[in-house]
Amino acid sequence: MRTTPNECWMDLHRLAAALDAEGLTRQERFDNLVHEFLSMPPLVRRELLRELRYVLCELTDLEPVVINATNAAETNKVRPTKTA
Repeated sequence: MRTTPNECWMDLHRLAAALDAEGLTRQERFDNLVHEFLSMPPLVRRELLRELRYVLCELTDLEPVVINATNAAETNKVRPTKTA
């Protein structure tokens, strides 16, 4: 259950920032994340892997839906008319 209307989007924003903070390059970020992941207890790793798969699947399926909704909203937006 969400606590605020935009909580999921804000969490996505925070996740993107946290991922970016893991290193300057993609490889550095991956190396750091894998190192941190492997230092966790096996039970925690299994749960995080399950959550990672869930998030990746959901976001992959959500992306085209959000893109289509955005395009439709922008197409249906009334454009201001120029008045002379």
